[in-house]
Amino acid sequence: MRMPGDKTMIIWGMVGNSHDASLAVFRKTENKLELLWAALSKDFSNVDNDPHFNWTIIEVARKNFGDPDQVVWYENPFTKSLRQLWAGQGFLFKENNIKAYLKQWNIDVPIKYVPHHLSHAAYGYYTSGWNHGNVICIDSIGEFETLTMWRGDGDTLTKISSQSYPNSLGLWYSAMTQRLGYTPNKQEAVISTLAKSGNPYKYKQKLYDDFFEVTYDPLCKIKFKENCHRGLRWYAPEIKDIDNLAASVQHVFEDLCMKLTTSIQYNNPSTNLAVTGGCALNRGAMDKIRKNWRGFWIPTNPGDPGSCIGAVLALEKKHIDFDEEIWYNNKTKKGLANE
Repeated sequence: MRMPGDKTMIIWGMVGNSHDASLAVFRKTENKLELLWAALSKDFSNVDNDPHFNWTIIEVARKNFGDPDQVVWYENPFTKSLRQLWAGQGFLFKENNIKAYLKQWNIDVPIKYVPHHLSHAAYGYYTSGWNHGNVICIDSIGEFETLTMWRGDGDTLTKISSQSYPNSLGLWYSAMTQRLGYTPNKQEAVISTLAKSGNPYKYKQKLYDDFFEVTYDPLCKIKFKENCHRGLRWYAPEIKDIDNLAASVQHVFEDLCMKLTTSIQYNNPSTNLAVTGGCALNRGAMDKIRKNWRGFWIPTNPGDPGSCIGAVLALEKKHIDFDEEIWYNNKTKKGLANE
């Protein structure tokens, strides 16, 4: 129990109500911000990509660290609702009402909202251990943004480039996952594995011609000829050799990631690069990029789950001593005080 006059705050960073719900617990004092614990809902529910919290993860956090004084949410629900309306999905603000959403777990404290891509970038930069560096965030959609580049200098994180929906490299890769007969947002890893048995050059030029316009102004921008959010089941039905198509998709993705990171390296000289967003999980692309950097950092859970940490760091604008073992793992029980 806290004594009167105790200025310690317990802050919960939270991601959920979409996919891969996650929770981070911070303790903030007058002079220090400390990450105590982080976990994914799926490790307590055993539901893959579980989009929602459950009583177990909430009660474990409460039992070990106490009730939150504040929640920091990883995106702006109103801006997200506007993008969904613009995209033809309807006005879903009722479904995106996070205050109402959290009340089902008796969480009724002040909520701060941090832009989606800023949460990604902050997770990469403020856990890197660097005092300067570049950050690139590549995902499907975050509110309107789909790809952002950042410069980190001391405790300051500055956005230097942004691309918006529907121009999304992440959406394209997920839509091509669908075209190849797999489940988007779940089975992208299957494509990079399948690609190893195909010819990466067979459909490379066709994919570039059909989908992309790459420009430099001076940073690399990737514009799309198709809105991949609608899916790509219709694309090139004459192509039957999916191993060659998968190999070409992976090769184009790696090539574009290289163009993006080379662009930021040339225009914002630094030896350090952090990558976050769901596309940072594409190991083939990341292994090629890392060779060009002295310092290269992809934190654990670089997609949306890591933003439960990043959202708080973005709000506080502070580096932390980051130990990746802080992430709870249901198989090893690491990162938990007293379950």
